[in-house]
Amino acid sequence: MVFSLPAATRRSLAFDYASPTAPTAVVSAFVHFDPVHLATNVVLYGLLAATALALGVASGRRRRFYTVFLTFVLAFPGVLSYLNLAIPRSATTFGFSGVAMAFAGYLPLALADYLETRFGIGPATQLAPALFLSTLGLVSVLSVRSAFDLVGGRAALLALAAALGALRYALVVAEGAALRARCRTLLGTPGAAELTAVAVALVFAVPFVAFPASPGQGASVLNLYSHLLGYALGFLVPFVTVTTRRFVGES
Repeated sequence: MVFSLPAATRRSLAFDYASPTAPTAVVSAFVHFDPVHLATNVVLYGLLAATALALGVASGRRRRFYTVFLTFVLAFPGVLSYLNLAIPRSATTFGFSGVAMAFAGYLPLALADYLETRFGIGPATQLAPALFLSTLGLVSVLSVRSAFDLVGGRAALLALAAALGALRYALVVAEGAALRARCRTLLGTPGAAELTAVAVALVFAVPFVAFPASPGQGASVLNLYSHLLGYALGFLVPFVTVTTRRFVGES
């Protein structure tokens, strides 16, 4: 386990923007110095990955989850590290939070697939972007609130306004008798409502954890840019892949 290595060794494995290397670009995602930072990332990753796996198994997309898992864990650390070079600065980056946020980005697609496959609520190609864009609006507010001193009630109101976009699809559902019947089926299926509720709660709660009002943590600062990159790519890469395959299959 990387955390058990001496501090000096872990520092040498952090990704240095001034002198980037391919090995540290990959390994730095697994480097942590603070037990709280490590525990937060492990818990966040565990909740998101477990929920995505449960949705994948329930919707018959287990293989897709495994493909996404391997892509995120093996490819994303290096990709996120090098994308961070787009912002020149003299600093180092480390930690698994960017990869964990990729699982958060994938969750809207996993949830939409589950709802369409099991209950005919969809289509997933419309519901997934609606969920993602709603949370992206939430993220856009949360990520800048510290810079503009949007604290307390003002930040909460802005975040709530951004999240209200998610109600758009719910209103469409309420207008259709067939969709209302499918929603009643979901609510009446043992375990389905609970799994859906957990997934929805994570979709809208994780941004508040990943984009806090005060990103500074002692001598270090949370890499909100990496969080945003991981979140966006975690949705876009699987979604574009899925929709492209469907388009090719229908052509």
